[in-house]
Amino acid sequence: MNPAMLPIVVTVFLCVALIGYLALRSSTVFWGRYQETFTEQARFNLADLFLFMDTRHLFRLNAVALAAVPLLLWWITDNPLVAGIALVVLFVLPKKVYRWLRQRRIDKVQQQLPDALMMMAGSMRAGLGLTASLESIAHDVDPPLSQEFALVLRQQRMGVKLDESLQHFHDRVPVQDVGLFVSAVNISRDVGGNLADIMASLADTLRRRLIMENKVRSLTAQGRLQGIVMAMMPVTLVAFLTFAYPDTMRAMYHTPLGWLVFAIAAVMEYLGYRMCRKIMSIDI
Repeated sequence: MNPAMLPIVVTVFLCVALIGYLALRSSTVFWGRYQETFTEQARFNLADLFLFMDTRHLFRLNAVALAAVPLLLWWITDNPLVAGIALVVLFVLPKKVYRWLRQRRIDKVQQQLPDALMMMAGSMRAGLGLTASLESIAHDVDPPLSQEFALVLRQQRMGVKLDESLQHFHDRVPVQDVGLFVSAVNISRDVGGNLADIMASLADTLRRRLIMENKVRSLTAQGRLQGIVMAMMPVTLVAFLTFAYPDTMRAMYHTPLGWLVFAIAAVMEYLGYRMCRKIMSIDI
């Protein structure tokens, strides 16, 4: 090696080493923050669903999936676009799963609430108080409503006022049915009145509302299915063309223009699907 080139080589080596060190440190800091955020959000979200587990195991599973699934798809398909799409899907999938589980839990609470209010009205007519009626529901009704009422009673035993614990129940299940129940209890405790008759009337109203919602959902099922079919048709067509004519479709997967076309199509697909869902969603 020319002695005159030695300072240049040393300088380049030091610069590359410094850049690598800074990149490694930044990635370590980013990964630590991501782990902390993921575990904290997972712990809070799972506790909201009354699911208690070690969030560190979930983070390890998520990290393995983020690393293994895109690499496996890249190796199978030899297509970085598929690997990138899989990475994005795996990154947003936990939030989607949590929202789906939470909405399913809220729907279950709505279905159980009219029968629970009728049971509460019967208990009050038999001579029990409000707290005793809530305890009977917490013991006799299936989850998730029994878990919510048990948490209300537990907070009350710890010194939380009843109206505050009921408001926390409404915050966890932010639907109109629970809001009507909380308002009815608070108004009855402040103004007075026959709470048993109020609960019976409210239970009948909520049951009629659920029947109407189920009828509307049945009438709009065809429209929702049409939105799903229209959204899946281009995806199915692209998959068929990929397997039937791989050479022709190769430019769509390995060129920037093809990636741009895929991005525009994905955005348009999403907007069309959301428009179909918006048209078919009817508030009662």
